Amino acid sequence: MRTSTNPELTAAWATVPDVATAQERYDEAVRLRRDFPQGASPAVALVGVQDAAIATLTATGKWPADFAKDAAKAHAEAVVWEAEVVALRRAEETLKYAAEDTRDTMAPDVLAHLNGRLGEILTATKGASAALGGVTTAESAIDAGGDALDAWRRLTGLLSDLRNVRAAQWDVLRSVSHDDERARLRMWMAQGHGEVRGVRLDDVPEHVRGAMRSQSYSIAQLVWLAHSGAAYVPTSFEDLEANVMAATEPLTYDDRGPLRDMSPRVTPEPTYVPSKVPPQSKTPNLDKSNPRPAPPKTNAVMRDREATTLEHF
Repeated sequence: MRTSTNPELTAAWATVPDVATAQERYDEAVRLRRDFPQGASPAVALVGVQDAAIATLTATGKWPADFAKDAAKAHAEAVVWEAEVVALRRAEETLKYAAEDTRDTMAPDVLAHLNGRLGEILTATKGASAALGGVTTAESAIDAGGDALDAWRRLTGLLSDLRNVRAAQWDVLRSVSHDDERARLRMWMAQGHGEVRGVRLDDVPEHVRGAMRSQSYSIAQLVWLAHSGAAYVPTSFEDLEANVMAATEPLTYDDRGPLRDMSPRVTPEPTYVPSKVPPQSKTPNLDKSNPRPAPPKTNAVMRDREATTLEHF
């Protein structure tokens, strides 16, 4: 059974009644199996009765008259004990997997709760950061004192909450992902994805990107997230994947390929070339009632006809 010491994750799971109920059933099965009295299997119980009878025979020379009765009783009690032990073990395993399945099914609800918690943390950060003034380190906050020191202390607590929310986020996403998806989660985490949306990572300050990649946050990065309005918790693996694709795709692209210059082009006027009129040409006579027109003026000589195959031989 997955366990965690992360208070944000524990609180998030507790907000889902089905998960809380499944966890209670599993915990009860573990308690019953742990508190069940020790016993022996039927085979071991019979060996104990047999050893006692052999010892009596060795010591007194007589076989116990109630051996069969004792053997039957020991075997029957052992069968009952073993049946209940096996049933409790099966119950523990069954409820364990049922609780895990319930967690996986309800993971979107838990991630949504974590997203709400992130919003609460960042809202509180905005209010506290207004009192910082020019304070950027713990030493300068101590020197400033007053409201600046109180704000720094408040932000320190909120920073711890942010770290827990982010750790809980990745824990849940890993638990509901397959092996190949977990590999992609590791890659996206290393690149800094999964923490801001609507903003390309190239537009995020380098010190914030470094914190997202290493999961090591400071108050300065917490304040930036609070004022950016882009921080979020993915509600599922698919939600995270969609945001990664949106953040890594080109800003503009042309589905039809490279742009083409469609401006009008001016071509030179072609040189007039008169048609060739050989001597045998005739002007067509379109009307039989009129005399045939004069033949056209010859301006070309028709080349000789090529010899056919028969004329070569």
